[in-house]
Amino acid sequence: MCTPGSPTTPAATQKCSECRELERGQKQAEAERDLSRVTDFNVLIVRHRMTHPAGP
Repeated sequence: MCTPGSPTTPAATQKCSECRELERGQKQAEAERDLSRVTDFNVLIVRHRMTHPAGP
């Protein structure tokens, strides 16, 4: 399991603009308590991160 701040955590890597936009939408949906949209954003984030090249 990754620990916060370890080099393998997603937060430790540079995020692209699409990552930031998806996370912003997820946070907005959470604030609105729209759990269906939160789930949609979770899926979109995972799918998008799969397109990123693997780290060193």
